Amino acid sequence: MAEKPMSNFKTAVNELMNGKLRTDDPSDEQEGSEEMSDDRSNFMTNYNSFAPESAESAPAPGGITSVFAPDLIIEGSVKAKSDIRLNGYIKGDVSCGGSISSTGTIDGNIDGTNVSLSGSTINGNINVKGSVHLDNNSAVTGDIVASSLVSDGKIKGNIILKESISLKSNATVMGNVKAKNIAIESGTTLVGNIEIRSAAAEPAPVPKSTQAPAPQPAPAPAADAPAAPDASPAGGSMADILAKKEALKESLGKKDAELNS
Repeated sequence: MAEKPMSNFKTAVNELMNGKLRTDDPSDEQEGSEEMSDDRSNFMTNYNSFAPESAESAPAPGGITSVFAPDLIIEGSVKAKSDIRLNGYIKGDVSCGGSISSTGTIDGNIDGTNVSLSGSTINGNINVKGSVHLDNNSAVTGDIVASSLVSDGKIKGNIILKESISLKSNATVMGNVKAKNIAIESGTTLVGNIEIRSAAAEPAPVPKSTQAPAPQPAPAPAADAPAAPDASPAGGSMADILAKKEALKESLGKKDAELNS
């Protein structure tokens, strides 16, 4: 039987399949289609394995925790949107959009949401929106600004809190403390001033009286003003004084004339 010419479609498929498409069998078109389907399935499987995840399936940044190993040393600032777990050493400022948990050492300032220190040393200021926790093996040399603080370690610096501070029996603070509520256990060492910033109670408004106001007495008539004293000199008017002075001069002149005669 003469070989039937292949159609353009079958020719293109045969070239793609490197001549694997059978042409001597009447059922070759069906077999070629099955082989092509298998190859397409394998291609899509490999493509999906390398294709990037969609935004919906990608993990949220907030669920990631950046971990720094104990033997890791970083010289420079560290910034992260997620949580940080530090076990090594950082020489520089640390800025975190989440919480910072440290068992290592940071020579720099810390800015974040919450800070938890366990056997950690911080040489710098701590400024967080939430809370700060120190165990009895942690030390901070710098100021602390937060909402609340629970410390059983050593702090050398001023502490400013929006809410409360709790100092455990092993805590040591060398600096001034400002907070709304302060709890100090026996054994705590505190060298500095304490300022309790409780909200002052606003004075209660004075209730309006329902009684009619009492009538006010009529004002007394104004007394007549006293007459102004006479401004003329004692003993008469100015003209009288001048006349007496002239008469005195004449009298003295006559006496002098009599004495000289």
